[in-house]
Amino acid sequence: MKNPPVLISVLGFFAALAGFYHIFAGLRLVGFDFFGAFSNTQLTDGYWFWGVMWIVVGVVYLLVAGALWSLQPWAWLFGQIVAIFGLVSAFFVMFDLGLGAALGAALLPGLILWYLNSPQVKAAFGIDGGA
Repeated sequence: MKNPPVLISVLGFFAALAGFYHIFAGLRLVGFDFFGAFSNTQLTDGYWFWGVMWIVVGVVYLLVAGALWSLQPWAWLFGQIVAIFGLVSAFFVMFDLGLGAALGAALLPGLILWYLNSPQVKAAFGIDGGA
């Protein structure tokens, strides 16, 4: 098994962080108190559906992190889709906060999309067209 490019490892790390956050928040939404750590806060009973959805999203992000680290081609596609959603979201930011905020919101998804389409990264994932 070959090592992933450094920035792919970084993307995988942030995907893992997002996964752990979503799982943690989802457990909190379903009312799990983490053994009294949040005893001073109000419980959120009745949000089971949304809590389970957050947990599912967290598990998906953890799977994507592992797939990025092991250079699975579907993780490359997932990164492309998430970056495109980020660019579309940045387009709508323009209507709410203006062009400067939209350019700022589009910067990271644009860089990720550019990086994922570089020949070295495509070759590492075994995507056709990679050098």
